[in-house]
Amino acid sequence: MTEEPKKQSRFPKRHYVQLMAAVLYNCNFRGFAEGKIYKGDTKGVCVPGLNCYSCPGAVASCPLGSLQTALVGSRYRIPYYILGTILLFGLFLGRFVCGFLCPFGLIQDLLHKIPVPKIKKSRVTRFLSLFKYVVLFVFVLLIPLWKLAPGFCKYICPAGTFEAGLPLVFKNAFLRTLTGRLFTWKVFLLCVFLLLCIFCFRAFCRFVCPLGAIYSFFQPVAIFGIRVDPDRCTHCNACVAACPMDIKKVRDRECIHCGQCVSSCPEGAIHYGFRDSVIRPERPFQESRRLLLLILRVVLLLTGAALLAAGLFGGGFEDVLNKAIRICHECIGIG
Repeated sequence: MTEEPKKQSRFPKRHYVQLMAAVLYNCNFRGFAEGKIYKGDTKGVCVPGLNCYSCPGAVASCPLGSLQTALVGSRYRIPYYILGTILLFGLFLGRFVCGFLCPFGLIQDLLHKIPVPKIKKSRVTRFLSLFKYVVLFVFVLLIPLWKLAPGFCKYICPAGTFEAGLPLVFKNAFLRTLTGRLFTWKVFLLCVFLLLCIFCFRAFCRFVCPLGAIYSFFQPVAIFGIRVDPDRCTHCNACVAACPMDIKKVRDRECIHCGQCVSSCPEGAIHYGFRDSVIRPERPFQESRRLLLLILRVVLLLTGAALLAAGLFGGGFEDVLNKAIRICHECIGIG
């Protein structure tokens, strides 16, 4: 007689969490009315998700924009502060950030609810998901270091165009006089991404977003997120079939912890929680891997904390703040 699977408790609805994150990131509502950006000290702190710091409502900074800006100035100062921040976000959450804490992810999710024929995931989409690593290398790392410009923010970022470019240009007559081909290009690119997201689940997130690419490196060690109970899992792959992302298994580099697999698992083997690091002597092979995971996490935690502390003492907070309290022309598309 088989044991009845335990009924999983429902995680708070994901879209509510996404909406709360978007509101918290952008709670300077007065900025939208006035067409001005927030200039308080909280702008020196980065939120985990993709959220342009030139958005009129933004009260904190974007980790990806701050990283590019820091790399532009890295010939003068190593960006310890932002590197430590991203490392700690990745260690604790991984791509859980993409699924729950990214405002542009919410926009993509809502667009995909429009009832039209959808593009299903396949080997082609799995291959295309590698393109975001090219974007990360070229536009986030190479161009800032070589051309001394925030490449992704300037030439691609649809979140910057949607959250900062359009609202600020609409409210500010002077900024409208500065718009040209670059602004037109970014608006065109935004429209392409938004249109694609109607037919293809999270097209920007899956194929282009370099922040998701960064967090994907932390998936094997991320402390919180989706967990699979190996004692219950029968490897039926119902979770993989139900997932709208290009995963090969739960919690791989493409998993955004959206929770589709939780309800689809017939054995109740999948749930949210902290990844187990408890050592169990009765399973020597599995537990040796668990011990290595625990050691790696401790090393990453200490490294991230050390980088963050060095950055704080070295003026990293002030560097991020000084950039974020000025309108980013690259983000808007007039730089």
